[in-house]
Amino acid sequence: MSVRNEILEVNMNKTLSNQKRKLTTIRNQILKARDFALEKEQLFVTEAILEALKAGEKNLVVNCEENGKTETYSYKHVRMIHAIRPYTLVAEFIECKTSENYQLLLNGCFCSVMADMASAKYLAKGGSNFDTDICLNILFALAYLDDTYVEFLIDKLVYFKEAQVEKGKQPIFFSSSSLLPLVVFLYGNGKGDRLANLLENACDAKYQPLDSNLYHNVNDAYKQVMETIFSEDVDVFRETILSMCDYHLANTKDSHLVDFNTLLWQYFPIEILVLLKERQKRGLPIDGLSHPLLDDFLPYFMDDFQISEQNKMILGTILD
Repeated sequence: MSVRNEILEVNMNKTLSNQKRKLTTIRNQILKARDFALEKEQLFVTEAILEALKAGEKNLVVNCEENGKTETYSYKHVRMIHAIRPYTLVAEFIECKTSENYQLLLNGCFCSVMADMASAKYLAKGGSNFDTDICLNILFALAYLDDTYVEFLIDKLVYFKEAQVEKGKQPIFFSSSSLLPLVVFLYGNGKGDRLANLLENACDAKYQPLDSNLYHNVNDAYKQVMETIFSEDVDVFRETILSMCDYHLANTKDSHLVDFNTLLWQYFPIEILVLLKERQKRGLPIDGLSHPLLDDFLPYFMDDFQISEQNKMILGTILD
């Protein structure tokens, strides 16, 4: 082996080691979020919210004992749904990877979807704080739900922009070079071409004006994805997916300036899994894939999503 190849191999091994370490940290943070959700006070609030929703109530006042004092918290419908966190469900899959627990993980993701749906319905704060997370919810809907949910989530994207305009702010789209164009690549512009109009008078994270043509804003990594993801050359396809995995982990941290800034989507690479599902729908092979980011999910990601009875109940309060 040449010296150059030896250096390349050392660098690749170092990158792989760093990626595995990063994913271990993410998993541990999700387990800590689960433990926090199961603390007495948090569990009391969650159970009170679920009981209220089950009873058809869309407003709730909760009194909690904190440090010897009684604190009162008021919840409207959107905040009630937003308060139901996904990590108790996601943690089950992390600790025991089975088809049954994969359904729990998907139902955890669906909690995020429902929070955005509620926010869009009432035009109220709640659910995703940034367009990156809304786009990831849309990609989840494209993978596991149907167009009804996608259109509901596009409502949330439109509200995300309108809320900035109403505050007198220049609309910013952090997803404009990656996730948003990917949504359009897979789904089109939606009913009424709403996504085509989304970037008018908007700018990116660096306050640079955006082209109203979504594809003109795409970064090099996602441009390659769109050009090669449905290639019949399996080697080209694999290289594209592995590059996406590397991109995902390089853009994973607690910052609104990157695509993957929440634990749920840092762990669960829905933007890659939806593309694998689309390839399979087209009869194209996805064999021979392996990457630390994907390996947890590859045995299960083609399973149909079964909405849990609890989530059906919560969803019913949004759709009624």
